Amino acid sequence: MAEIKTEPVRAQRVNDIDSDDVPPGAFEFFTSGDRTDAGMIFACPCGCGQLGSLSFRPEPSPSWDWDGNREQPTLLPSVHRVGHWHGWLQGGVWTSC
Repeated sequence: MAEIKTEPVRAQRVNDIDSDDVPPGAFEFFTSGDRTDAGMIFACPCGCGQLGSLSFRPEPSPSWDWDGNREQPTLLPSVHRVGHWHGWLQGGVWTSC
């Protein structure tokens, strides 16, 4: 599959990422053990409807640095769904590389 490019997409926090009407770029935080906000599940920003998950540090690799902003998050490094989509989540906006 060729890598899909997108225009910038606003990241929107939702309460139920599994609902049928979740927009591209939507995300929901998840917990792990005693850690709240251990990572996020997100709807691919390209609009394909696939979900992905990202663990926040200090989880083992791969993991991302999160700025702590629950409404307009920034993650480092970039998010790469190999062969599909690659980009950044900065200030609550998904942008393709």
